[in-house]
Amino acid sequence: GCMLNGRLYPFGHIERTEDCYTCQCSEGAMECCSLFHTPVAYDKKNCKVVFNKNRCDYDVVQKDDPSKECFVYSRV
Repeated sequence: GCMLNGRLYPFGHIERTEDCYTCQCSEGAMECCSLFHTPVAYDKKNCKVVFNKNRCDYDVVQKDDPSKECFVYSRV
């Protein structure tokens, strides 16, 4: 298998790791891609970024009321 962040994964395709990556594990290497997109353009003065591990993505919410989402203009 392959080691990633102290955890052993089996050879083959890994749909979703504990840290929200999708990977391909082979004897020679482990290649991974993130399942999340980082917000880069949003109202940074009034909003904050919070990682949502259940959805494997970032939520952008109001600083003074985290129950309300903020509009995100761009993600990478």
